[in-house]
Amino acid sequence: QRMRRSTLTPLLFLGLASHTVAFAGLANQLSSVGSLFKSLRNGGRKASAVGDVQCSAGSSKPRLLYFDARGVVEPARLLLAAAGVEYDDHRYKVDMTAKPPKAVQFEEDKKAGKFASNMNRLPILVVDGVEIGQSQAIFRYLANRYGFMGSTPLECAQVDVICEHVRDIKDAFSKTRVIKDEAEKKAAVDKFYATDMPEWCQKLEACLAGIAGAAEGCCVGDRLSLADVIVYNWATTGFDDKEAAARARADCPRLRAVVDRVGRDPGIQGWVARRPATAF
Repeated sequence: QRMRRSTLTPLLFLGLASHTVAFAGLANQLSSVGSLFKSLRNGGRKASAVGDVQCSAGSSKPRLLYFDARGVVEPARLLLAAAGVEYDDHRYKVDMTAKPPKAVQFEEDKKAGKFASNMNRLPILVVDGVEIGQSQAIFRYLANRYGFMGSTPLECAQVDVICEHVRDIKDAFSKTRVIKDEAEKKAAVDKFYATDMPEWCQKLEACLAGIAGAAEGCCVGDRLSLADVIVYNWATTGFDDKEAAARARADCPRLRAVVDRVGRDPGIQGWVARRPATAF
């Protein structure tokens, strides 16, 4: 019995040792995968600058389908410009002289079923043959892909919060634009610029002040995020009367700092300088 026990003991230790080595190897693999994910998630923009993200094996140039306008898709173009990503900016021409405006080629392609994945609407982003519809989904995909959604899950949620706040402000302004009576519409728009928008901007300013750890000129964290791009696009292209809009945020230093910092981003600065002049 002693002989048997003494013989089994080394075997038992050998078995345990082999399992320990196996678990250690698995832990190292999981650690490597986690590090890779973190690198892609948090350092996507840095990686894209040297080609590690945008030129991965088997990937093709993204294709963005929309009208010849800034419209609802412009934040996607700003994100791609900031990331330094080459893409096919496919624009459907719009005849603004027609009443209502017409996009002949768009109507033909819609009839042919080319936009079925997005319920016959634009924009659509095509990545490696996969079609992504809905502007907000496109923004979030690009922000996640190229490192513009914060560095932690909490920062990611804060980025989303700011984006939704801006959407609330845009929706409030849109209500004034659909009023049919011209005199009533003008009165509503004037009131929005003079009263409503300053109040909205102060609320957004207070929200930015409550985000701990945000660097100057950043809504969240210490690097460019989707939230910054959304704020910049809204502030610079969302209003016909840009002077009135600027006055409305005059007493919001954090908001102004975000707009200024995004405007100085080299990729975005270059895109704004060369983007086509469009009616909207």
